[in-house]
Amino acid sequence: MLLTTTNLENYAKKYLNVPYVDFNGIDLRTTKMILKVLKEAYERYPLLYHTLLVIGKLDYLNDYLNLSSCSDKNYWYNWLLNNKPNTIKNIQNSSLVTTRVFDYKNGNYFMGLGLSPFLEKYNFEELQELIKNDYGSIKHTEVPENIVWHEVGHMLDFTMEISSSPKLANLIFGHDIATEVSLYATKDNQELVAESFAEYIIELKLNQLKPGLIKDIGTLIDKTYLKFARNIYLRKSFLAKDKYALKRKGVLK
Repeated sequence: MLLTTTNLENYAKKYLNVPYVDFNGIDLRTTKMILKVLKEAYERYPLLYHTLLVIGKLDYLNDYLNLSSCSDKNYWYNWLLNNKPNTIKNIQNSSLVTTRVFDYKNGNYFMGLGLSPFLEKYNFEELQELIKNDYGSIKHTEVPENIVWHEVGHMLDFTMEISSSPKLANLIFGHDIATEVSLYATKDNQELVAESFAEYIIELKLNQLKPGLIKDIGTLIDKTYLKFARNIYLRKSFLAKDKYALKRKGVLK
């Protein structure tokens, strides 16, 4: 079957449970990479299966609100403007952005993965070179998947509020974050969590994980997720397939 943007959008909708998707203008290999990471993330953290509601460029994300149950169709844009003004102001400096949409009807937060205009300018090989040259603070710059795992780290953090946890504060006390993680990780605790998580996953995949701050933060994320998943299970608030997935991963007995 011929690989097309429409095929990949349908895959995200059918198999990744993302109802609103728009990859128009994004290179096919880049799109495949994004979906590959999301699939792996769902397998490792099954509860994420219910969190990602929309993927697309920021203008599409704002249009999405016309279809959602949010009472204010401008909520997405206003939330970004009030909470992350630099995301709008400096969008050309970022490739992906994760943020939250609040569903007023059901009282839940959902995630949106924004694809910036940056991604429309380059094919996969060019993106790979740019990451190597421009993301010098990332250790595994040869792995473009790192930028998507970084956003998954934000999804986990938004869901479980790891960046504001006293456990994280105790964990990082006395460490040189710029040297041990990345310079970008010194921006704030949210970026520290996302940067550490991305590197943690890549090092695990490459069998290169060593003792240190990245491993400690990655382990904290995993332990927090396990506790979070058990609590959700006890509230009986997710589907049978998620119970099966969690049991298969050893989270539930």
